[in-house]
Parts: sequence; C-alpha cells; structure tokens
Amino acid sequence: MIEANVPGEATQTNVETPQTITVSMILEDLENGIDRNAIKEKYNLQAWEVKQMFEHPSLKGKKAKKVRKLSFNFVDDTALEVKTLIDPYQTSIPVRTEDAFDEESEGSENESQNHKDDWKGSFE
Repeated sequence: MIEANVPGEATQTNVETPQTITVSMILEDLENGIDRNAIKEKYNLQAWEVKQMFEHPSLKGKKAKKVRKLSFNFVDDTALEVKTLIDPYQTSIPVRTEDAFDEESEGSENESQNHKDDWKGSFE
C-alpha cells in the first residue's frame, strides 16, 4: 500500500517562544538578513509583539541587512602568489622584535665573529 501526503495536513513544528529575547539577539538577526516576518516566525511571536519590540530605542528604524549570495563559489587563487612577490611600493622596513633577535643571535655569535673577519681578507 502506498501512503500519500494529504493536502491540507501540513506538519508544522511548533517553536516555543523563549522566555527572554534580548536586543542583541534581534540586532544579530537583522545583521544576518532576517527580517521582521522571519523574526516573528523564528521566535513564534504575534505581529503586535514584534511591533512592540521594534519600538525600543535600540531597534527603532532598524531593518534587516540585505544578504546577497553568489550563485557560484568564488575562490581567490592568487593568495599564494601575492605572498611570494615583493611590493615595489613598500614604504616601510619590517623590524624584528627583540625576542626574535635574541633567539637568533644566541646561536650565531660565532658566525658573526667569522663574518667580521671575512672583510679583512678581501682588502689584504
């Protein structure tokens, strides 16, 4: 026997209204593109409750941010190339921190002595 969905018998999940809804929760929803109608459904509120919430000074006049999604995956494949190139318009010189300099100099004190003496031989 085949069971079919009978039109008009939509199964709707009843979402309980939370005990506390904060202004920051609503602001976050608006930032994520959730409008007033979606907020009403999300928190299982009445229209007048949503209207009352948006009379709060922090929410007054606030609207959902338009979130546009691309219909394709957009990937930056030049990220690795950019790191390996030298910027010809660089205006500053990177400076090492003292910690990095100390760690590097501890193991290379003998090397620096050798390099100091290297230049002497080139002029003799």
